[in-house]
Amino acid sequence: MPPANGVVDGINLSLLDPEDEGDRHFLLLSEHPELAEAFENDVDEIELDGGTISPRLHLAMHEAVANQIWNDDPTEMWSTAQRLTQAGYDRHEVLHMLASVVSTDIYNAMTDKAAFDIARTRRELAALPDSWEALRAPVPQNRAARRAHPRRPQH
Repeated sequence: MPPANGVVDGINLSLLDPEDEGDRHFLLLSEHPELAEAFENDVDEIELDGGTISPRLHLAMHEAVANQIWNDDPTEMWSTAQRLTQAGYDRHEVLHMLASVVSTDIYNAMTDKAAFDIARTRRELAALPDSWEALRAPVPQNRAARRAHPRRPQH
């Protein structure tokens, strides 16, 4: 967690402890000033960077990744974050890349009632950043190509 300054919801961020999960919530929230109005007005969805996102889900995914990194579980989360940062990706984009892996874990647990698959998670972490860059590639325009190359939604 980078050092934080300022005030969020009346809380002085410099007094927060990133080791505390609740404090991490406010530290992560402070990094998303573009979501502040949505949280204040209890908005379910907003338009951001050309897409629609859920502010709560967006922050929850950041928290899930930050908690996994902080708890070193799985250990590959931190080493992957370091590798991606060393490759030139900024911290926020690295969190999004890692969240793409975590979101698959959550989706599988919720829809298929599948148990956590550490081997799959390790494979997906190892596939970063190439798998992330493939998602950002332009979507083919014809129907056959779109079916052959479906895109996952952004977080």
